[in-house]
This record gives sequence, C-alpha cells and structure tokens, in this order.
Amino acid sequence: MDFVNELKKRGHRITSPREVICNILETAGHEHFTVEKLHNLALKKDQNIDLATVYRTLELLEKVDIVEHSHQVHGSGIYYLKSEYDNNHIICDSCNSISDLKTETKEEINKILIKDSNFKSINHHFIYSGICKKCK
Repeated sequence: MDFVNELKKRGHRITSPREVICNILETAGHEHFTVEKLHNLALKKDQNIDLATVYRTLELLEKVDIVEHSHQVHGSGIYYLKSEYDNNHIICDSCNSISDLKTETKEEINKILIKDSNFKSINHHFIYSGICKKCK
C-alpha cells in the first residue's frame, strides 16, 4: 500500500517529514518500532523531523487503520503495520528482542481470562515481557 497516496485520498496533508516517516514504515515489513527508534531512522533522512511529528504521524496512521500499537509495562509503545499477523508480542527485558506469540497461545490465554473474569470477550494492547533463552 502506498501510505502517502492513501493519506492524500483521505484528505490529509502530506509534508516532507510525514512522507519520510511513511516511507520508513512502508518498507519495514513486520518490524516493530518505538517512537524513538522511528525518529532516529527518520533523522537520518531529514534532520528537521521532530519527535512530535513522529507521534502525530503514527497517531494519524493508526486512526486510518494502517498501523497499530501495543504497550510495554515499563517502556514506550511498540508500533507496527497492521497485517495478517496476529500481533501478540513478548519482549525480552534484557536484550529488548521482540517475538510474536502464536495465535493459539493468545486464544488459550484469553480462554483462561474469560473463565476467570466472567467476561464474554477479551481484547488487549499490551506486550508480555520476560527473559529470552539467549539472555538466560
């Protein structure tokens, strides 16, 4: 998908910094970004991009359903492209590596939460954390 053209079609203004950010995300594949990481990559292409522009662009891209985010317990949010992946994550507290959890794992956890809470369904935007095998 061409993010810049998609935003233009929806009536949003495209600035040079916004275009840089969109291009980075568009070529990222299934990479996960903190705002700071995305900002540092954007600065390599345009020294005038400020952190607020990155936040506003991510907010807009999330609003138009192109990216989504999850929350870490003690860290910044992780942003990634919406896709066919069932984006449930676990992050290493030591090396910060991010792994996707299997859909089956999420479903089992949700079954337990539904049973224990008496809710009909469970949604979340958070990331599990722990220490990966490489760091043990």
